[in-house]
This record gives sequence, C-alpha cells and structure tokens, in this order.
Amino acid sequence: MEVKVLFQTSRRIHPKFGMLSIGKYLVEPVSTTGAQPASNRYLLRFEDEIREGESGSQPQAEATLFLAYLSLILGSRLHIESLMVNSVNISIGQAATYQNYQAMIEELPDIESLVAKFKGKDAEVARQFLRACEVYRTALNLMGENNTLSYFLFTTAIECLSNKVGKGAGYRARFIDFILQYLPDKSSLPSEQDWRKSLQEIYDRHRSGFTHGGKEIPQAVPLADRLNRVYVRNIVDGKEVRTPGLKWFESVVRGTLIGFLNSTEHDSEQQTDHFKNISLEYGRVMVKAKRALQAHTVVTEKDVDLD
Repeated sequence: MEVKVLFQTSRRIHPKFGMLSIGKYLVEPVSTTGAQPASNRYLLRFEDEIREGESGSQPQAEATLFLAYLSLILGSRLHIESLMVNSVNISIGQAATYQNYQAMIEELPDIESLVAKFKGKDAEVARQFLRACEVYRTALNLMGENNTLSYFLFTTAIECLSNKVGKGAGYRARFIDFILQYLPDKSSLPSEQDWRKSLQEIYDRHRSGFTHGGKEIPQAVPLADRLNRVYVRNIVDGKEVRTPGLKWFESVVRGTLIGFLNSTEHDSEQQTDHFKNISLEYGRVMVKAKRALQAHTVVTEKDVDLD
C-alpha cells in the first residue's frame, strides 16, 4: 500500500537538500510550478507492506510515529494535514469523537461568583489553582491529538492541588481522596468502591505507567470516548480491567477543580487580586549586578553577572 502524508513544519528545510530519503521513507517539499517550495509543507511517502505472519498494518500510526521522530531530529514543530492510502483519503485525528468541545456554549455558570471565591483563596493555593488551570487547558487542547499525554496532564492538573492541600498517605491516596471530596456529582459510578478502583486504575496505569514506563494508554480509551461510555472492560497485560474514557475523566477533573473553587466561602472583605499578583511573578529573573545600578535605567547583560 502506498501511503502519502501531507504535513507542515515550523522550520523550513533548505531547498538545497531537495527530497530526503530516510530508509523506506521519502520526504519531499511541496512545490509550485518552479523548483522552490511554496511553503513549509512537505509530503511523506512510503510503502506499507503486511509482513509474513502479520494480519494487518497501521499506516496512520506508523506515519505519526515517524513524523514524531522527524520532529525531534529537526527540532521543528510539525502538524499533519492529511493522509492518503492507495489514493483513498483517511481521516486524521479524532475530531468527531471530541466535537462536543466545539459545540455552542448555551449556558454560563456564575463566573463573577467563582472569581470572587478564587480571590478569597490563600495566595499559595491560588497559585497552585492557576497552575492546575494551565495544565488543564493544555490537556484539553491535546485531546484527539495525543490522548496519552492529555490523560497524563489531566491527572497532573489534580495533583497541582491534591499534593498541596490533599489528605491521605501518599500521592495516589491524595489524588483519589481529593476528587472524592470535591467532585459534586459522582452519579456516573454506582459506589465509592467503584470510584476508588477507577481512579486507582487511572493513577497507576495512565499516570505512573506513562511517567515511569512511557506506556501508551490502552485503545479502550478512545473506544470508550466514541461510545460515550464511562469505561470499557478489556484485557490489559493479561488482566481484565475497566479502562475509563478520556472524555469522562476530563469531566471529572473539571468538576473537581470547580468544586474545589466553590468550597471557599465568599468573603467580600478578603478579595485579593491573584491574577495580577501572580502575573507579576512571570518573567522575573534574580541575578547579581556587577556594580551599583541607578533606578529607572536600562539594564543589559553587561551590567549583571551571568556566569
């Protein structure tokens, strides 16, 4: 099978290199009528053969893995636009599965009240909450593109707070107990035991498995998402497990973080502008001056000791 993948790079490869031949993979610039590339767009070509003893192949996964490798080697951002197998266009990504994140927002929560509650948080807790928000945003953006990393980052969003204010012996216990304490709606699973088993599965396999073993999430995760299920019962490493879906876990993380925010009583007397205060911490570097410097003067690298 002939596989063609159209992709973009953030860094342009100099035209003098022409077509790159890397083993069985060919990378050629997308050209205009002339000899020069029209943009930072390239075409990956390779032949996908089913080897003896194998019953199938995964050309999309193979192309994605090779281009991830190429991204590292070139030190360039890389975005896949389209994929074709034997002149048949193959859909890239999982847009349909996660299209609910592009739907119209029909109702809004009481944002002013939530901001007031946030302003009532302790400064260090507010800082950790904003870190959790930044991690959540990144994880949400990766859904459908890199579900393994997205799953890992959603657990990290909880740990930003559970490791700071959570209770329990050990990081996993704090992670689980934090969710069970602050998630308002736990009706998606029938019992606390089911919740603990599911959250333990997430922490051990999708968080620690990725961190310590570089393991991908099971394919049961996107299957659960396509079927809009909480989990899918499947076999992993010879053991029957219930693998929770990523969409479900995203809703758990978001509900938990908002539940934690709502746990603060609104005190009109204690309103700290955390957004402003914490933003002032960004971009600051403490360095040693080589000599006395006057206030309101421009400081360059020649005025400070960087060695």
